[in-house]
Amino acid sequence: MNEITRYRNEINTIPMRNWTAEEQDFFFAIITEARDKGTQLIVFDKEKLKELANYNNRNNKRFVDTVESLGKKIASMNYYEKKKNSFKIMNLFQRFEVEWADDLSELHAEIRVSEDFEYILNKLEANFTQFELKHFTNIRSTYAKEMFKLLKQWRSIGRKEYSVEDFRAMLQVPKSYRATDINQVVLKPIREELGTYFNGLKIKPIKAKKRGTPIISYEFTWQPEEV
Repeated sequence: MNEITRYRNEINTIPMRNWTAEEQDFFFAIITEARDKGTQLIVFDKEKLKELANYNNRNNKRFVDTVESLGKKIASMNYYEKKKNSFKIMNLFQRFEVEWADDLSELHAEIRVSEDFEYILNKLEANFTQFELKHFTNIRSTYAKEMFKLLKQWRSIGRKEYSVEDFRAMLQVPKSYRATDINQVVLKPIREELGTYFNGLKIKPIKAKKRGTPIISYEFTWQPEEV
């Protein structure tokens, strides 16, 4: 299965680094399936959702708990879009209903994208993120998952620099983390996991030319993808 995930870049502004890897896998499996279907009702059974999300854990309770936890996160999240002279806030789904058998052996989900959010998945003339869903679900580190999505916005450019402030905010890096902590806990899994999907990936800390040479940004470079 070679499912392609594609959506407008604004989805990447939704902070998900503190979601579990499995919750993110299920979320992007759902929006991958929802693409090009407008607001029609989308039905999943247990095996279809597991296959799309590349979910291999056989513990039925953990599976149901993960789907329920995802539902709670979706219920409390809103999509925020800001333009020069306006902003809007909208719900992502108008229906997210899941039922399961008493013994947890079966699960049935019905999901419908909201009318306001539908264009985020379908009207993609420009400014969209695209990747193979299987690649995303293969990544285990939540820091690497978040960086994977962000860099895929610039897949054909091969370079992106983030200020330390933006980098910390986007990846929800704890305020207590120093530069050495970021290098070991955040950047190390990004290097290890994303090198498979970004040829020649390099991460360079950019330092200020002043006393103490503090890091002011991180530069990511890789071989651009052909589009």
